[in-house]
Amino acid sequence: MANGYDNQVALARQAGFPIGFGVPVPWSAVDRQESTGSSVYHSLTITVSKRFSRHFEFLSGWTWSHAIDDSTDQTALLQPQDNRNPSLERSNSTFDQRHRWVTSAVFESPFTSSDRSLHRKLLANFTVAPIIEVASGRPFSVLTGTDYNLDLRSTTDWPSVTSSGGVSSPFIPGASFTIPTVCDQSVGLGSATLSPPFGCTGNLGRNRFTRPGFASVDLRVSRKFPLNERVNLEFIADAFNLFNRFNVADVNSLCDPLNPAACQAGEPTASLDPRQFQFALKINW
Repeated sequence: MANGYDNQVALARQAGFPIGFGVPVPWSAVDRQESTGSSVYHSLTITVSKRFSRHFEFLSGWTWSHAIDDSTDQTALLQPQDNRNPSLERSNSTFDQRHRWVTSAVFESPFTSSDRSLHRKLLANFTVAPIIEVASGRPFSVLTGTDYNLDLRSTTDWPSVTSSGGVSSPFIPGASFTIPTVCDQSVGLGSATLSPPFGCTGNLGRNRFTRPGFASVDLRVSRKFPLNERVNLEFIADAFNLFNRFNVADVNSLCDPLNPAACQAGEPTASLDPRQFQFALKINW
């Protein structure tokens, strides 16, 4: 494949621009830096709670939300795929998370160490507090990793989607990608007759796919051992991600239609923390 400058020269020749030794071909992007952006956030929250009584407390909350913007951060705003139409960047925000459900509870033993029954003594002064969290995944963009739009960087190039004949990733079922197909020849930008059609943009858009969801169970178990009427020793054991679930932190975003073997978009590349334990001793008086 020719380098980026050679592609620019070929595109300039087809558009009828002057080329040759000493004639620059200034085919690149113009970044406009300004403190503007557009975003909107909608949400619905439902909470159910039970105050502490009879040695039991319960709190459960579910949130549905939808965040839409054209630039989640300043860098994204400065680098659209099509510099002539930055509004095409408007899509699901990078931090958009449709569903999040968190439930926590506190169970306190009704028994005390002064009880006469043996089983009551064994179960006395225990506190069990679980936290359950389930959330949907966050969006990510699929990139080609190749400078198809000739803006001298490969971080703003998205492929096009097609119904047949494209390249697919085993981690994004049902999606088929092809080389960028949006070519605006009316202004001499992009050519479908070049192979591949450099100077064109993809029709896929930003943040069109979603990472895997998140689920975790944390648990605290504690027990107090009375030393006298005023002082007690408390043993605390905490478990985070109790069932050691593999939670995806990030995924591969690359899929170049001209290199089908390397199309691994959606493949997990990083994980959140595995199961962890921590222990503590606390003196209360």
